[in-house]
Amino acid sequence: MSKLSKLAAILVAGGVAMPLAAQPVAEVGAVYQGSWGFHGETISLDADAAALNGIADSGFGIGASYAGRKGMFNFSVGGSIFFIDDEDEFSQDVENIVTGDQRTQDSSIDAGSLYIDGGLVHSFSDRFEAGVNVGYRYFDIDRTITSCTDCYSEDISIESDSYIKPFARFLFTDRVLGSLAYYSYNGDKGVESTLQFSAEVRM
Repeated sequence: MSKLSKLAAILVAGGVAMPLAAQPVAEVGAVYQGSWGFHGETISLDADAAALNGIADSGFGIGASYAGRKGMFNFSVGGSIFFIDDEDEFSQDVENIVTGDQRTQDSSIDAGSLYIDGGLVHSFSDRFEAGVNVGYRYFDIDRTITSCTDCYSEDISIESDSYIKPFARFLFTDRVLGSLAYYSYNGDKGVESTLQFSAEVRM
């Protein structure tokens, strides 16, 4: 697993370990509000770029994030691990370092990302808010043999990119909310869009 995917996995695990106890929410704009979230998302890749790299042009991801808001300003930072089909896999003979057993194992796609964004948000009611952020997302995607040290690997030429992210949040209680966000990437770097749903708890 790549360093970035490990970092994204740590972020997911860290979010799980966060305590869910929270203080009563103050008036929006009066104090800083922060929330931890867990998300699922779909990713859409440029068809030509996907074909060139021998991977599927779509996949799904899971991850964790932190979001902050004060008044009309907000930001979010997070990480994801993506699951994308390897359509040009290779095989390699590997050996178990404990038992010495040998076997042939196929490659898979190791994909992770980290992102940060910020922008404006507006509350339309006590239970609904929406906004637009701009940000940058770092992708690290490789074709590797899972859990193998010093095995052959290939870089996948899907590059990091900036994005515009319209989003909406729905408050189920004073502390629990759900959000839906659409990431529209700005360049011709291989990723077209991601659609993300998050469940969040305000701290």
